[in-house]
Amino acid sequence: MKNSIPVLIALLALALVPLTVMAEEMVDMEAARVAFETTCSKCHDLQRSLARSKDLETWEKTVGRMSEYHKRFGAPIPEEDQKAIVQYLVENAGK
Repeated sequence: MKNSIPVLIALLALALVPLTVMAEEMVDMEAARVAFETTCSKCHDLQRSLARSKDLETWEKTVGRMSEYHKRFGAPIPEEDQKAIVQYLVENAGK
């Protein structure tokens, strides 16, 4: 019985790891919406962007490419904003 307690604790700790990782990856969707609207509306009609249906990887490539365009005209889209915009698009575009 004594030997099973450390094993149970270890298993519980391992079970909680995915929850911790998910919490770190969660994006404030209101902030993501604001980042999307503020950043993307400089060059795009937002409804047209939201009409597109892409997967996570494709949105990451698209937003990364747009960040390069932004770099040419001032500053790139900050990495944190890129991640938020991608998450917003994955959850809201093409619906």
